[in-house]
Amino acid sequence: MEYSVIDPDDLESVEDRPCDLRRVSDAAGLENVAINRFRAEPGEQLPLAYHYHERQEEAFVVLSGTLHVETPEGELEVPEGDVFTAQPESAHRAYNPADATETVEVVAVGAPPVSDDAVPYEPDA
Repeated sequence: MEYSVIDPDDLESVEDRPCDLRRVSDAAGLENVAINRFRAEPGEQLPLAYHYHERQEEAFVVLSGTLHVETPEGELEVPEGDVFTAQPESAHRAYNPADATETVEVVAVGAPPVSDDAVPYEPDA
């Protein structure tokens, strides 16, 4: 059996991302789920683009602040302690608005842990 205790702050931040991203599942050696810790300052978004996944389900647990999520149906506000979920083919863009007064910290869980199924979403297309 293998176990891990991981402090995301001890992990390297992923470069070229719109906010601070730490890949927890990679550090734990997990292969069947993606677990990431995001920390977004005001004006930063979590994903690289407005997108959806073809196969992956996602859940965003808000640890602090209020996460804003743009969807085709409108904008959602997800307060600290709540969870936002997106099923496959559900377009979303999670962010911390520029006029926010605090940092947003989120743990995101996705399964299956695929990196090749994110599809950019064009709202005007």
